[in-house]
Amino acid sequence: MAIDKIETRIVSSLEKALMTDEVASHPRLEEQSVLLGETFDFQLLVHDHDLNQFSTRGLLVEVEGLPCEVTCRQVTNVLVDMTTNMRDPSLGTPYYIKSESGCYPDILEPLDEDVHYRIIPGRTMALWFTCRPTVAGEFNVKVKLTDETMKMSGLSDPPVLASEDTLKLTVVDAQIPEQKLIYAQWFHADCLATYYNVPILSKKHWDIISSFMKCAVDNGINCLLTPVFTLPLDTEIGRERPTLQLVKVKIEEDGRYSFDFSLLKKWIRLARKNGVKYIEISHLFSQGGCKYATKVVAEKDGELRRIFGWDTPGTGEAYAEFLTQFMPELVSFLRGMGVLEDCLFHISDEPGGEHIETYLKAKSILAPFLEGCRVIDALSKLDFYKSGAVDIPVPITYEIEPFLAEDIPQRWCYYCCVVQFAKISNRFLAYPSARNRILGIQLYKFNMTGFLHWGFNFYYSYQSRRPINPYLTQTAEGRYPAGDCFSVYPGPDGVPYESLRLDVFREALQDISALNLCEQLVGRDRVIELIDSLAGQPITFKEYPAEADYILKLREAVNALIAENVKKTK
Repeated sequence: MAIDKIETRIVSSLEKALMTDEVASHPRLEEQSVLLGETFDFQLLVHDHDLNQFSTRGLLVEVEGLPCEVTCRQVTNVLVDMTTNMRDPSLGTPYYIKSESGCYPDILEPLDEDVHYRIIPGRTMALWFTCRPTVAGEFNVKVKLTDETMKMSGLSDPPVLASEDTLKLTVVDAQIPEQKLIYAQWFHADCLATYYNVPILSKKHWDIISSFMKCAVDNGINCLLTPVFTLPLDTEIGRERPTLQLVKVKIEEDGRYSFDFSLLKKWIRLARKNGVKYIEISHLFSQGGCKYATKVVAEKDGELRRIFGWDTPGTGEAYAEFLTQFMPELVSFLRGMGVLEDCLFHISDEPGGEHIETYLKAKSILAPFLEGCRVIDALSKLDFYKSGAVDIPVPITYEIEPFLAEDIPQRWCYYCCVVQFAKISNRFLAYPSARNRILGIQLYKFNMTGFLHWGFNFYYSYQSRRPINPYLTQTAEGRYPAGDCFSVYPGPDGVPYESLRLDVFREALQDISALNLCEQLVGRDRVIELIDSLAGQPITFKEYPAEADYILKLREAVNALIAENVKKTK
């Protein structure tokens, strides 16, 4: 018999259940549709109302009826010390769960090998299920929890059915298309070496890098930040991040430079093996306007020494001469590996209007070697782009409207913590998951080529002053809203733990692919009309429905259109 004091409910992946929530406050998910090959997530909320339990209850988790393998993970809460940088919390309503510090669900932690789940009486908890159906049809999915607490304690009491919930899943007979959006979420390999306390580019470090690369690709990140030289990002002036430089430099007796690309070759081959499509060459000048050279270490007379950095003017003669020798060899190497057409180059991250002159000078140093290559940089002022300084601008979503009015062949955008406290989509822990996933619909509607976010696994404090424990702070020690710095947690043995936010963003990317398929079948105008009509307003990057129900209804309508029109072609 079932245990009447255990309350359960299947809900969508867009629900975020706090420990203090009533299970019934989250809408039940009774049916959903997906495309063939689409990764599908759903949750089971669990609340044990038996406060007489002296310890956690051990439950066996079983899933029946899915036409594929299913992964079950527990949603683990983390302590959030800073939810937002907004001054007036009312600005966030209804786009925040709450603005107070506290515990929020985020880590998707694997269950024990025997698929047992321990629940704590008196709090609402969640299980996260993930599958990828490859067979079309209608399936009745059943999730069963069996109480085996006594058995697990070595006693002989028989297992008792704790709960049983069902979901109708329709798998549409249409393959989800390959992702077209270029998606870069910056990969910080030095943070991995620091957290796991392994030598940089040791065998163990390469193994960890590979594991995190695979996780990134599995979640739609197809453009990998590649540290040709140590990343000149998020570093306090005068301080240094650990040296992680994939191109070895040597100063020869005649004063010229020679370059060894063997480590870069290993990196690119590993990236390709893990499914990375685009190689994002790290910035060649300091962040915020090219004032300084990036950190470069070189061998001279048998010794390694830093030859460029904070004490080197970015557009000075010495660094310019170095780049003049380095760039043609780098480009030649990338062309020889067959990846040059898939490379993206950076000059300086987030330059401001006051940096146009130095940025243009830096660009003039690199331009002779990057003809025909994609050069992109994050910036938010239209006059900067119109000066000719940046080939492919990447404006912040909060200030994207002037860029949308321009005829820019490759449209990119990004977001981070700046002015994100109003209505802009983001993946902060205190945001409802719908505010994370809505970005996919926005990127589709405005025909974006690429999207950039800075923090896949940034495990340092603000400006890289020291390492942090990502399980204790998600805010770079109180500098950025929780959820901005990283989307994965460093699990045991160099294997990442995904976050709820990472999986939901992957769903946003799948929404784009589904909308693209629908467009192929019924035309772009009809898809845009569907997006806006269901929203009750023209969707923009600042105006959109806050409710998860809108996204779910839109996907059901899109899937129905796809199913109807695919059937006509068969």
